[in-house]
Amino acid sequence: MDEASALELAARLRDLTAAQLEAARAGKWDEAMALLEERGTLVHQLQAIDPAHLSAADREAIVGLLQEMQALDRELVEAVETALQATREAQQAVERNDAAARGYRRALGTAGEGELVDREA
Repeated sequence: MDEASALELAARLRDLTAAQLEAARAGKWDEAMALLEERGTLVHQLQAIDPAHLSAADREAIVGLLQEMQALDRELVEAVETALQATREAQQAVERNDAAARGYRRALGTAGEGELVDREA
């Protein structure tokens, strides 16, 4: 692989990371996962390149691109953690509502109002 290809590969990897972050911020998790898989392929390709075959300038440029990618990855991790926390909170709310509905059904007995409680919960 020539120097230009290695540099293009690193730039594409950085761009995919930025796209993955934007997808995560938008809640497009399927898209974010697809981009992660594509990034994995590029990482393997980049790892296969012998840095000794690159000029010092290209090595420095690639390092800069990879540092940008790392900064984007840190933001991505924060976005994922925020989404996970929101999901946990939503799940806890569902569980609380379900417990309340079960309690109301028990209190109402078999008078037929239990179905109304289920729809409302």
